Amino acid sequence: MRRVGIKYCGGCNPDYDRVALVEELKNRLAGYVEFVAYDAENIDMVLAVEGCQSACADLSSVKNLEVYIIKAPADAERFISFIRP
Repeated sequence: MRRVGIKYCGGCNPDYDRVALVEELKNRLAGYVEFVAYDAENIDMVLAVEGCQSACADLSSVKNLEVYIIKAPADAERFISFIRP
């Protein structure tokens, strides 16, 4: 099971409900992914959940980890396919 750290943008102008989307990901990827805070110890990758195409979340503190960026619900579907090929 992968440990995936979630990093949200500031939510200043979201095009969709980011929290609801992550809850859906948690349900659909149960058994494949453990979602934790992006700054948790021993994570395998970071999932940046951006509310719009600006993708403004500060990821400068993420070092040596794969980062997957979600800017829209369609990106979440691609993330699911990435985790569960």
